[in-house]
Amino acid sequence: MKRGIVYMACAAFLIFHGCGTADPDVILKQDISVQEEVSADEETEADLETEGADTVCVYICGAVEAPGVYELSSADRIYRLVEMAGGLTQDADARSVNLAQTVEDGEMIYIPTVDEAAEEVGTAETEISASPDDGRVNINTASVAELTSLSGIGDAKAAAIVAYRDEHGAFQSVEEIMQVSGIAQATYDRIKDEITI
Repeated sequence: MKRGIVYMACAAFLIFHGCGTADPDVILKQDISVQEEVSADEETEADLETEGADTVCVYICGAVEAPGVYELSSADRIYRLVEMAGGLTQDADARSVNLAQTVEDGEMIYIPTVDEAAEEVGTAETEISASPDDGRVNINTASVAELTSLSGIGDAKAAAIVAYRDEHGAFQSVEEIMQVSGIAQATYDRIKDEITI
């Protein structure tokens, strides 16, 4: 008798407290939502790791609307960086930069103006003429030491040539060297075959 009462009490307890009578659909939904939360957390961590690995910082300056450091994907190309910087200014020379090149972390991209690009071409041409194959000294680029290798040119005259060049710009002809103080016709006649511009 006592055993029967105990069984009934246990059954009543289970019925009133819902043990073993939970709706299977509710349990399934709870399990799915927990799994979705775990998956979302894992995806977020994976995204953060991917972003850290694939993100680069690049400095763009020069003829762009908004120079600065920009963060972008390592697969991005320079044209995308230019877009992020507000585009090119009106005087930019886009031909001087390979816009299809991929960006690299920590690099600096300089977009020159049309005038700067033309100046660079002129400088490159001057440098090419600075090293003639015939052994002549280029008076527009030679150092004091190089100038002293010329016949009759000592340290003082070499320094005067460099000073003249700094003040007046590049020599337009080899004859112009006679405008330098201390270099007369006789000196020019001795060195004219040894110099070039």
